[in-house]
Amino acid sequence: MSSAAGLVTPQARKRGAGAYPRRACALLLCASVMLAWGGCATGGRTNLWPIYFHENRLVSEGGKQKALSATEAIYPLFERRSDGETSWHAVRPLYNAQTGPGDRFQVQYLWPLGLYFRRGKMETHSRLFPLWGYHNAWRRSAGKKSLHVHLLQLIRFGRDARYGPYFAVFPLGGVTHNVIAQTWSFALFPLFSHYRAGDYARNDIIWPFLSYGASPDGRQTTYRFWPFYVHKRRDIKSGLYVRTDMLWPFVRWGLLDRGGNYYHTVHAYIPFYTSIKTWDRQERLVAASISILTFNRAWDSRENKGRVGWSTLFSCVRKLNGPRFYEFRIFPFYWRTSRYATNEKDPQKCWTRWRVLWPLVWIDRDTRLPWVSKKGLVIAPFYWDHTRQIRAKGEPVRRGRSITFWPLATWEKTPDGERHFWIPSHGWSDPGQGYKRNYRALLELFQYHHRSDGQRETRLLWRLYHHRRGPNGRYLSIMSLFTYDSTAEVVGEPGSYVSLLFGLIKKSWTKKRSRWRVFFIPIGPKLEGSPDE
Repeated sequence: MSSAAGLVTPQARKRGAGAYPRRACALLLCASVMLAWGGCATGGRTNLWPIYFHENRLVSEGGKQKALSATEAIYPLFERRSDGETSWHAVRPLYNAQTGPGDRFQVQYLWPLGLYFRRGKMETHSRLFPLWGYHNAWRRSAGKKSLHVHLLQLIRFGRDARYGPYFAVFPLGGVTHNVIAQTWSFALFPLFSHYRAGDYARNDIIWPFLSYGASPDGRQTTYRFWPFYVHKRRDIKSGLYVRTDMLWPFVRWGLLDRGGNYYHTVHAYIPFYTSIKTWDRQERLVAASISILTFNRAWDSRENKGRVGWSTLFSCVRKLNGPRFYEFRIFPFYWRTSRYATNEKDPQKCWTRWRVLWPLVWIDRDTRLPWVSKKGLVIAPFYWDHTRQIRAKGEPVRRGRSITFWPLATWEKTPDGERHFWIPSHGWSDPGQGYKRNYRALLELFQYHHRSDGQRETRLLWRLYHHRRGPNGRYLSIMSLFTYDSTAEVVGEPGSYVSLLFGLIKKSWTKKRSRWRVFFIPIGPKLEGSPDE
């Protein structure tokens, strides 16, 4: 007796079993496309959270409006934004890429380790620390391009626009240009190396123990038999510099001339006696700092300096006083530093920092500028509070403040009146661009923004709950299961709508008429300009 089942081979059964998952995937893909482009597409917005989200809207920045395009897929893993001038996208946590004006292109990957930057044909820079680095730039003065490449900081090669090609393998040997000096060559470093900068050349043997260097005119010389004897002399445009060390660092004497109206002499016999004196061009002593064992006495009679003070216990206890300066500390228990804008030491025009149990507590006050004052309180590493007050002539006072409870939350109010709140905290100060784009979206559980144009935005769990409201209307989405939108800035949106279950049930209306849609089938009169048609 035969049957239909008996005619089905094992191979056919295997193919048939595999067809069901493929058909299910195909149906799911079709349903997703229908929901995205038919159910949730409204004007400038397509919402199928968290699989796909796209919108075009107007935002206000610095009193100006600009068109912003935002696209998110499997958020927060993929994001793209564009404002007409610059555009960037991020594949978190791997990288973000940005294009901008001037044919600029930048990629930050595995931040802060990796970077690629290109500025047209003028400059290219790339690195992946510590594996390799590459820099190619046009040198205008030489009219040529320079190329510098390093691998593991050990192999370096390239071509300098002025001095030509080079190659080096550290510590075996080679030559480099404009890396450490104008030219630096070595063999079995530190056994031997040669240093050249301008006319000055120096040879180092078993660096830093034995060195000899000089310029052809003898104005710059170096003799080193470290640590027993070191002598350096530079007689160049910036002034004369002469220093001699014996049994470094215990004995030193020399002259330091910075090319101005004063020069300095140094005599040190550590730890017993140290003297640093400042002289004017008429050989008059104008400042001095003298130390005997652990006690130091310093004074300075020059205009706008005039400091007088003392210190002991290797400066752990110190007091300094001058026309525009005051400092007193008992390290690490208490430390006060003040700098004044005038010689009268006006407390209303002063920057002061107090430190208590350094580095745990920091208190700052800054009123040196008449149009801005700043305050700060830090209880490291958990609490950071910074305020800023701006007083422009003819305008009301503007205040800004930032508070961080690390690592829980950060709250910020800008002088322009904007308010922002993040959970968890994004750090003790405004983080770098690479962190913001590559990592912050992965960590933000909650954020709130109240912008200067009156628009407020709340996002919970990467857009699971998304609420935006402002002068032009309101947008509310809860996992796209419920969506309400009355925002007028969405491109092409004629009115408002409410949708349920990814748009399976939807009502749209304008000031004149309304219409329902059930399972993507319109019911009622057509709305002029509606994207449903």
